[in-house]
Amino acid sequence: MKSYGLVFLFCIAVWRVGGYVGWDGGKFLNELSNEKRSHSAVKVDECATYVKESGKAGKEDSAVNKSGEVGSDATVDLKGGQGIGGLGREVYCGFKVWSEEFKKSASYKVQEVLPSPHSELVMGMVLGEDQFNLVPTYNDILKKVGLIHVVVVSGYNISLVFTLLMRMLGSQYKLKNLLIGLFSTLIYAGISGFGIPAVRAWIMGSIAVIFKFYGRPSHGIKVLLFSGIVLVCLSPSQLFSVSFMLSFLATLGVMVVPQALTGLLLGLGVKKLPGFLEDFTTSLSAQLMVNPVLSYYFGSISAVSLISNPLVLWVVPICTILGGLLVGVGFILPLLAKLLAFVLFPFLDFFVSLSELFANFKSVSVDLRFSALAVLGYYFLLFAFIKFFTAKANK
Repeated sequence: MKSYGLVFLFCIAVWRVGGYVGWDGGKFLNELSNEKRSHSAVKVDECATYVKESGKAGKEDSAVNKSGEVGSDATVDLKGGQGIGGLGREVYCGFKVWSEEFKKSASYKVQEVLPSPHSELVMGMVLGEDQFNLVPTYNDILKKVGLIHVVVVSGYNISLVFTLLMRMLGSQYKLKNLLIGLFSTLIYAGISGFGIPAVRAWIMGSIAVIFKFYGRPSHGIKVLLFSGIVLVCLSPSQLFSVSFMLSFLATLGVMVVPQALTGLLLGLGVKKLPGFLEDFTTSLSAQLMVNPVLSYYFGSISAVSLISNPLVLWVVPICTILGGLLVGVGFILPLLAKLLAFVLFPFLDFFVSLSELFANFKSVSVDLRFSALAVLGYYFLLFAFIKFFTAKANK
């Protein structure tokens, strides 16, 4: 991926963001300000009129961002802040109504074979459906222990669906199979509500497989930057979305921090980490990147997330795969769905029980609010640390 292409897209993103804030520096800073984030902004559902006109009963727009946290309802506004009309509106709203009805039906099927909050976890892991307003106590637990991000469709889900499709269709080096895989994963991202992590992951994954198809190498950080800039070009308001910031920074952290930590450990005489500590390193890498933003906007950071994530997240792939099968067979083979639920329940219960255990700790979260200057200083020191110890690891 050529650097001048990124520069060109960056210029478009700057132009789009400038138009969004009216080229007003004060408004730009206000959009990033802490006071701005302390109030929930309710989006206007442009499909409400379509639902009434078509006579279809759709539930309220789940795209309203109530908290701005990663794993919340924040979605990519592909309209870029402007109305859609004509055929585009018919397609967009028709798909949205259909996906909401599909998720509602899937939720009923899952609730028939799994109790709460296990059924809500499955819907979140598989379809990105946030139903924790039905169990607010457990929703608070997930936030406290830093596990709210598991109830969102992310890169893992997109990669899983694409991989399964390629195994069914054959080689991904056939153009027809590649196009089917990309289109299907885009539909999957749409069904999940075009959540920020899903759209970012779809763009990143699409670039990676297209480059692989043509036998060209892809640089992970450049692909991440490209996907982030594309999202801002499509919807400039995303630049001010806390969910977008956290998703982008967490992915960046997983890409660049582990090598620096390896360099640090080498300097301390540790040549190789035990396998069970690799998940801890990944979790630490993401947390080091996102904690300043969490502190700035929400005034607290999770004190147990570094422990809870490595201990709990190993069951998420199992729950996602079995949960996806459960959702699929629930429509056609109810008896098999009950059998799958029986196999899936212990893994879900382990997740629920352990998250509740961590939530009972006295010091679950630390009250700490960074100023804007402190956030900038933190990232300056963090990137200096990354640069220095990554060089040590490469020697």
